[in-house]
Amino acid sequence: MRLNFFHIKDKFKNLNNFKLDFSGKKGITLLIGNNGSGKSNILEALTSVFAGLYDPRYNPSFSYDLEYILADKKILINFDGRVYNVKVDESDDVVSKQILPSQVVCSYSGEESRLWDNYYEPFYKEYIDSLIRGAFPTSEMVYINKYYWNVALLTFHLYNLDDFTELRDFCLNVLGIKSIDAIELHFDNNTLLRWRDNPVTELVKQLNPNREQIVRFTLEELKSKVEYLGSERTFFRYIAAAFLPKGNKLINKINIEINNGLPATSLSEGEKKLILIQAVLEIVSDENSLILLDEPDSHVHISRKASFQKLLASYENRENVITTHSPTLTHSFDKDHIVMLTKDSDNNAVVESKEKQEVIHSLTDGIWSYQEQNIFLNSRNDILLIEGKSDETFLKKALEVLKLSDSRFSDLEFEYLPCGGAEGVKLMTKKFTPKPGQHIIALFDRDQSGWSAVNKIFEREKPNVYNTNNFGGYRQKGSIWVAMYPVRPTYRGGDNFNIEDYLSKKLLNKYILRAFKGLDTVVTKDNIKKSLEADCSTFPNDEFKDFKHVFNMILKIKES
Repeated sequence: MRLNFFHIKDKFKNLNNFKLDFSGKKGITLLIGNNGSGKSNILEALTSVFAGLYDPRYNPSFSYDLEYILADKKILINFDGRVYNVKVDESDDVVSKQILPSQVVCSYSGEESRLWDNYYEPFYKEYIDSLIRGAFPTSEMVYINKYYWNVALLTFHLYNLDDFTELRDFCLNVLGIKSIDAIELHFDNNTLLRWRDNPVTELVKQLNPNREQIVRFTLEELKSKVEYLGSERTFFRYIAAAFLPKGNKLINKINIEINNGLPATSLSEGEKKLILIQAVLEIVSDENSLILLDEPDSHVHISRKASFQKLLASYENRENVITTHSPTLTHSFDKDHIVMLTKDSDNNAVVESKEKQEVIHSLTDGIWSYQEQNIFLNSRNDILLIEGKSDETFLKKALEVLKLSDSRFSDLEFEYLPCGGAEGVKLMTKKFTPKPGQHIIALFDRDQSGWSAVNKIFEREKPNVYNTNNFGGYRQKGSIWVAMYPVRPTYRGGDNFNIEDYLSKKLLNKYILRAFKGLDTVVTKDNIKKSLEADCSTFPNDEFKDFKHVFNMILKIKES
C-alpha cells in the first residue's frame, strides 16, 4: 500500500482544510512539530477515515479526499459527510474490503487513551465477543500497546531464525537474547468454560490438555505443540486473543526465561518498545497494511534510535506514518521523508513549505536539526538575522540584563538566525514572508564587510553606495528590515563600529593586552571576539548598558 494524498476538506481538531502529500515518501512519512502542532491529530484523522470505511457506524465527522495505491490500483475516495464516492483506476466503484487496506495497525506511546477508546476498542470488543461465541472473525483495526511485548518476543523465537536472519540478528544483537530457556504459561480454566469452541480454545487445550493452572515448556516443546498452526502469524493472533482480553483471559500470565534463567521482564522499556515495532512490521502487518506509529522511539536509548531507521527500511513494502520528537531518529532519514508541521495565526496545522525549510537549512549550513528548524519556523517571535554566533551571545545576554531595569524591553523576544551576510539576507527577502505581527531584522557591523553586505542587498554600486553619511539607521528591503548597529554616543574609535564596541573600552583593552604576548604576537580581531564571546556570561551587568541603543532602534522599527 502507498498513500498519495489526504485532504480534510472542512475541520477536524486543528486540521482545517488540511492537505498532506505523501507522494515521494517511499512508504515512510515522519511528522515533526511542536506539541500541539497536529501530529497526533493526523494519525487520529487517518484512523477515523478507515474506521468509517470498514464500518459506516464509525464514519468520520469531517469530509475528505483520500488517494492511495493498493495492489497496483489507484483508489480515490471522497466522503462529503454523508455519502462515499469511490473511483478505482478512474472508474466508479463502491466501498468494499477489496479496495481497503488489509488492516490499519496503530502503536501509540502515550498514556492518552483517546485513539483506543474512540476507534480501536469498539472493533476489538466485537472481535473478542465473536471469538467467545465461537466465530473467528478478522480484525481490521489493530491496536498494539505495551501489553503485547512478551507475546511478540515468544512468537519471534518460533520462527526458523536460520532463515529469518534479520529477525535473528534483532533478537541476538539488539536485544542481547542468546537463548530462550523456558516458557511458563498460567491458565484460567474457569474462563475457558465460557468460550465456545474455536481455534483459540483449540490452541489453549493443545497447550494445556490436563487443565493445569501452570505449564512450563522448553522452546522446542512449545514449537512442537503449535506446529499444527502452520505459521507464526497465526500463533501470534491466537495467543494474543487468549492472553489479552480484559476480563476474558484464557491465559493470565506469560513468563519467559532468557540467557540462563534471567526473566525477560528485565528487558528495558526501550527494548520492549523495539520488540513491539518489530512485531508490527514482521508479524502483524503485511504489504497491504497501513501502519500508524506515535513516537515509537520514546523510552529508547539515544544510541539505539538509529535502529528504527534500519528496522523500517528493511520493511519498505509497508506504508508507515510516524510522529516523533527525536532529532536522532529524524536525522537518520532523508529529508524527503520529513513533514514539518507548524501553526497559522488561528492555531490550525500547516505543512511548512519545503522552500522555507531549504532556506533555513542553507543559512545554518545544515547544522540545525529538523526539530530546531521546526521550532524556528513555528515561532511568532521577531527574527534577528545576525552575522555570527557571537552576535547572538551578546544580544541575548544584553537583553536579559536590560529587561531587569527597563520595562520597555520586557516584551522583546527573538529568534536568532545566522544569515551568512548579503546572500543570506537576499535569500530571506525572496523566499521568506514574516507571520502577521512578526518583524525580520538583519543587523550588521559598521565595517567594510557590513557596508559591502548592505550595498549588495540593496543592489547599490559606485558612486551610489550606502555609507555612514547617507544610509541612516535602517531601511526596508521587501518584508525585511536591514539595519546597522547604532553607534553609542561616547564611542571614539573611528569609522568602524562592531557589536563588541558596546562593551567598555576598559574591558576591550583588557582582552587585547591579554592576547598580546610580545612583539611577535599576532592579535587578530577574530581572536578577541572569540575570547569576549566565551566570557560574555561572566561580565558585570554594567557592561551591557549601551546595548540599549540596539533595542531602542528595534522598538522604532516595530513601531514603523
